[in-house]
Amino acid sequence: MTDVFYAIGDFSQTIFRGMKVIGFIPSTILWVIIGFLLTYWTIQIMKQTKEADKNGTLR
Repeated sequence: MTDVFYAIGDFSQTIFRGMKVIGFIPSTILWVIIGFLLTYWTIQIMKQTKEADKNGTLR
């Protein structure tokens, strides 16, 4: 059973070493994607709210 936990630990250490080497690039890309999706989502909500008000339906 401890082999499973050691394997998880070894995998995590390998991943974090790789993350240390590549720096902030992946997190920057991730935040740009999150920002884009949040903006898109907000615009869609605004469109649906405007259409619901126009049609007199539920938001």
